[in-house]
Parts: sequence; C-alpha cells; structure tokens
Amino acid sequence: MEPDSKTLALLQRVAELTPTAPRSVAVMGRGNGSFGGNAKYAFLHLLAHAPDLETFFVTLDPAVHRELRSAGLPCELFPQGDSVQRLAGAATFITDDFHFKDSPLAPLLQKARIVQLWHGVGFKKIGFLEAESGLDLSRQRRDYLRRMYSGYHALVSTSPFYTRHLFSTCFDAEEIIETGYPRNDVFFRRPTRQDMVCSSPDLYGQVRRLTKKRTVALFVPTFRDGGGDFITQGALDLPALDARLAEINAALVIKMHSFSNHYQGLQFQNILHCPNHLDIYPLLPLFHGLITDYSSIFTDHLLLDKPQIFFPYDWEQYIAANRELQFDYDWITPGPKVRDQQALLEALQDLAVGKDEYRQQRHEIAALAFAKHDGKAGERLLNWLRGKIL
Repeated sequence: MEPDSKTLALLQRVAELTPTAPRSVAVMGRGNGSFGGNAKYAFLHLLAHAPDLETFFVTLDPAVHRELRSAGLPCELFPQGDSVQRLAGAATFITDDFHFKDSPLAPLLQKARIVQLWHGVGFKKIGFLEAESGLDLSRQRRDYLRRMYSGYHALVSTSPFYTRHLFSTCFDAEEIIETGYPRNDVFFRRPTRQDMVCSSPDLYGQVRRLTKKRTVALFVPTFRDGGGDFITQGALDLPALDARLAEINAALVIKMHSFSNHYQGLQFQNILHCPNHLDIYPLLPLFHGLITDYSSIFTDHLLLDKPQIFFPYDWEQYIAANRELQFDYDWITPGPKVRDQQALLEALQDLAVGKDEYRQQRHEIAALAFAKHDGKAGERLLNWLRGKIL
C-alpha cells in the first residue's frame, strides 16, 4: 500500500535530509519482507563475509522481525525504531521482488543503488514480455508490469542464456551481472543454523530420516493468477494418493506457493506438509526428486542433478489465462509430463526404482541456465558490490 500524500512528502523530506552512508546495505525479501530466497542468502553471505559493511534486513512483518532478532540477526521493522533513518541512509538496497515499489518505504530509497536479485528463471513470460503478450490484460495491468520491472541499477542473472533471452528483454536495468543465485549456495554445503531461520528444522530432520528408508519427493506447484490449485480443481485425490504412496514405499512433501492456499490442516501418513511461508531451500538436497507444474524452482533444482516430474494438469487453461510461455515447455523441462494422478504415481514408481531417462536433457538445460555450478553466487555478488562501494 502506497503512503498518503502527507506521509509521502514527509518521507521524501527525510530522504533528502539524511546523508547516505556508503557502506550501509539494506536487504528486503519478497512481499512485506519475508525471509527466504535470494534476499535471505545474499543477506547471510554479506553478514558472514563483509563485517566492514553495515548490512541489515528490513521487513514490514512483525513475525519475521521477531524471528530474525531472536536469531541475533540485524533486522529493522518498518516504520518502527530507527528503520526510517537507516533506510534513508542506505547507499544500497538489495531485494528479490518488486513489491517494495508500492510499499511505504519506497520514498526513502530515492538515493539508493537498487540491486534486483529476482526470484526465478524458468520459461514463463514476465515483465515487458508479459506486458506485450497476447493475454487479455488491461491497460492498467500492462502499465503496472512495465513500471515494476523498470528502474534498477543492477539486475542479477544466472547465465548468458538467461541474460540474453530473459533479463535483457524483460527488465529495464543499467547493468546485468551474472553472479548466479545466492539461494542456491545452500545446496553446496550443510545448512547452518542461520540457514534454518524461517525454515523448518523439524521437517528437515523428518525428511532426512525418511529418505533413508523410502523414496521421498517434493511437490511444489505454483500459483494461478485467477486462483485455484490442484486440490480445489480436483487434480489429485489426496486420500487415495496417500494410500498408493504406502504401497510403493514412497512419501510426498507438499509446499504450496506463498500466494496460494495454506492448507494447514493436511494430515496424512505419507503426505507431509511444509507451510508455504517457510524456506524450503535448505531441504531441497534431501529429496530423491522434484515434482512441479510451472514453477521456476525446477531450474534451481537442476543444480542437484536429480530426477524431475512435471504435472501440468491444467495445461490448456494455464497457458490461455495465466501466462504465455517464452520457451518450449517440452524442451526446457527435463522430465516426464503427467496430467493425472495415475500417471503421477507411475512416474513416482519409476523414481523409486531409479529409472531416469532425462539425465542428459537435465545436463543440457542446467548448462544453459547456470554459468557456474559452484555455490559461490554470494561471493560473486559481494565482489561486485565491493567494486561499486570502493
């Protein structure tokens, strides 16, 4: 929600009068400042490896603020305490979303270097390409997309392929830097205590134990712009699926998108639920395979070189009403495409017996998607930032 005119004028005046501190770096996550994704792992890397920088996280969510403060992490709850003054003095603002543009803190960032990490590379049209797509979008929606994808000093990419085909065509940014995604660095190390902040240590332990005796897959469907999901649309019969999973000695962890229904009451023997506000990335290396529909998380998962199953149960409706695709779906998604529950179970059975017909295709797409497979994206981002500060 944008501030009213009186508040806007006051915040702009504060920004004008507050001197910029060159080494002050503010980091904010998606939405109201959730602690996950690229923003979380960039923030943790700066804290651990750049003590000379004044790095702090900012959120509008009191629960996130409490959890970070309890973990000993520097976090400001806007607009309380010193948050207004600190934001106004930040020389660099790092985020992985665009919702800050319409938030009350936006007027304080007029002098800051805005670094956009973004939150995924996949196959859907976004930004300028979405605004120019053939979908039935209003003029206001198209203008909104152009505004939200514009005005960045730097934009993070993962590879020359995505720089050329996604970021340079969908965003307006002065510079594109191919550092890779900081959130993927956790794949290359054992999660730390700070990695598990706003994640689920209990689920981590449960999945780790399960994978020693059963095949366990993670199901991460994305949201639909018009609402609905695989439960409300009747794509899966969860009680029946739960029973069949027991027969093939498999288990499923479901994590809904943060924009989707929460389904806190899901209780089954072989289907576990990860609340959709939690960070799943520390857990990703544990699973034997991934299931998704159109989520860009599959691209990150390529770095783990494990099987993937794609479940586009509402394919025709999705591409007609939700998003146009930028790349051919069959080409860029290296795994079987299943449209109903029986086909999904058959794919899970193949996973359980080690059948993997898409390994070569995974390697080809991974090589396009990521220039580096080394867990050093945070390091490259910090090196770039030091060059700008110094």
